[in-house]
Amino acid sequence: MKTTTATRSRKRRGYATMAVVTSISLVILGMMGYAYLGSMRTFQVQARAQVKQDYSQKEDAILNALIHIVPNKAIGAMQRYSANNTTSYNWDTIFREALNAANAEQSISPQMLNSLNLGTAVSANTGDTTFSSVSQVIQAPLGTYAGGDNRVNGGNWWEYTMLGDPKIGPRVPAALQLSYDTYLLDKQYPIISHDKSYVSWYTKGLGLSATDYPRYNLIQYPDVKFGYKRPGEYFVAKRNWWVFSLKFGSHNEQRTGVPPVRKDYVLSIYEIPSQVPLSASTLLKVGKFADGTAWENVTLDGSLVAERLATEGSVVVSGGSVSARKSISVTGQAVVDGTNIQTGFDELGERESRATQTAAGGANNANADSDFYSASVGGNVGKVAFIPLNRGTSTLFNTGDGSREERISPTGWNEYTMAGRQCAMTLEMRTMSSATTQLPTEIRLRYRNTSNGLVTATYTRGTNWPTENETGGGTFPFQTAELDNTKNALVIYMDRLPAFINGLSNSGGMALNHSLYIFPRTGESTVVIPSVPSVQADMAVTLRGGKDLTAFTKGFSLVSRYRVYIADTLNDVPATTPTNAGLPNGHVFYPPLSIFAPEKRFGESLTVDHPVELTGQLNSLKTSANDTVNPLEFMSGDDERIAASKIDANLTSLKSPAELPPIHLMNWLVTIEEVH
Repeated sequence: MKTTTATRSRKRRGYATMAVVTSISLVILGMMGYAYLGSMRTFQVQARAQVKQDYSQKEDAILNALIHIVPNKAIGAMQRYSANNTTSYNWDTIFREALNAANAEQSISPQMLNSLNLGTAVSANTGDTTFSSVSQVIQAPLGTYAGGDNRVNGGNWWEYTMLGDPKIGPRVPAALQLSYDTYLLDKQYPIISHDKSYVSWYTKGLGLSATDYPRYNLIQYPDVKFGYKRPGEYFVAKRNWWVFSLKFGSHNEQRTGVPPVRKDYVLSIYEIPSQVPLSASTLLKVGKFADGTAWENVTLDGSLVAERLATEGSVVVSGGSVSARKSISVTGQAVVDGTNIQTGFDELGERESRATQTAAGGANNANADSDFYSASVGGNVGKVAFIPLNRGTSTLFNTGDGSREERISPTGWNEYTMAGRQCAMTLEMRTMSSATTQLPTEIRLRYRNTSNGLVTATYTRGTNWPTENETGGGTFPFQTAELDNTKNALVIYMDRLPAFINGLSNSGGMALNHSLYIFPRTGESTVVIPSVPSVQADMAVTLRGGKDLTAFTKGFSLVSRYRVYIADTLNDVPATTPTNAGLPNGHVFYPPLSIFAPEKRFGESLTVDHPVELTGQLNSLKTSANDTVNPLEFMSGDDERIAASKIDANLTSLKSPAELPPIHLMNWLVTIEEVH
């Protein structure tokens, strides 16, 4: 059979069609394979991105946990008997507790996972792990070796390797000076101590000479929403800090395929002496008196800070903010540095709107690109904790901290927070006329000598303690009197005190004897422990002759277990401004003065309602959740409230550590910042 030309041609076309189909199929298969590989790569990228996000969330949870754990451990290390259980307060325990609180090892607990009865299901949480040691996540970045496997580098002058490191050194705050023994403690525990101070050759960020102001200096407020001060504004504080490295994933890299990234952080505890116009550790009400009468002649220059804050009527705050740890309520008109604050300012939606306006510089152009708000609530301010260290009326005691060997920190908790414990001098009421007549007949003074040691002097009526009308009585600073309201009182003549103290044997003068604690002797039948609030039979303390306190070269603080009467004008003569204090030209400087007492009265008279002119700061010792602080409820000698029209209050902020009185309330601000 012959094969025709047409047949051969069709066969050739068939062969060509098969080749084309095969080629197209191969292309399609290639494209499918490429798409498949692309999808696999996409899944892999997504998986890695998910792991990275998982790590980031866990890191964030760890940092938030540290904010609350570290200050509590620092307090614990200062307390008596902490040396009996040192492991509870060390950095390893702190970071382990933070990992547990953040649930940083498992996305779901094994117990809950078992309860779901998932059988052999494969977990998609590839970032889950179990740490055999905190060191797998947390390490000291670098620094001077101090023995052991260290978790942090402390912010002190012994960490010279870290301070000289080109990556970290330029980005950390001023280092503190401390003894080598305290440095070794600081490597193991978060140490807050009077042993730490600023030193002249680490002055980065300090506003004043560290030689003149080593304990507290002017430093810049951090860029956080909690408005004790404005970000970047100088305020009086000391910054304790520690650097640590957080690295998630090194233990899991082979499993996840995600290389670990080390991040360095600075954890800070700012020691902040109370320095704003008004502060309270409970509910603070401003704008009106308790009976609803509006304030008059009151200026507020600086921030208002409280546990809970309520404004009533018209309140104007200049140069600061209003901040509370828990809540702020606004009734009437509240203007804070030119911004109207309304009730509901912190609700969802409003909060975000304020953040947008702030970032854009719309509502408050001065705060553009800052986290600062004119009003802020502590629960919504991110990685920040503000802790007032107010011991309430317990601060009026002088309770010891035991021996140095019984605690971890060189500084005891009572020494740090009790005003009575901090006083340089003490005056004990040893005996009284009788149990029903609380007029002292014997007192004991302890004062500081030139070596800062304690010297005791006892004064007894009829022996070496003359009355006002007896020889020498006119220069003796401690006398007794019955006030117009029939209250028995110990009289402190402030104008006589400097010469008297300077004239004592081997006295350290007013520079060392800058504070006085007045308290009753316990266990003595004639001495009655005063009640709070005071009852009529209790003794009181009254201050006279205090118009000019310029002889008190370091200022003066009075701490009394008794009610205190301010008999007449107190601290009304300006003093020479200290050298290098950083105060503006024209600033009027008065000797720093603070009074700690369960109650205060203005004037001794029952018949004259004296006007009260006040310049400075007001703080309350109230701490109960049920307490309300009405800061301008001033009482006169007859226990009646002083009329609003007779109060002229100019409440301001401190501008320099030179204005800080010897004894003051303390706050801590805790922050964590990444070292970029």
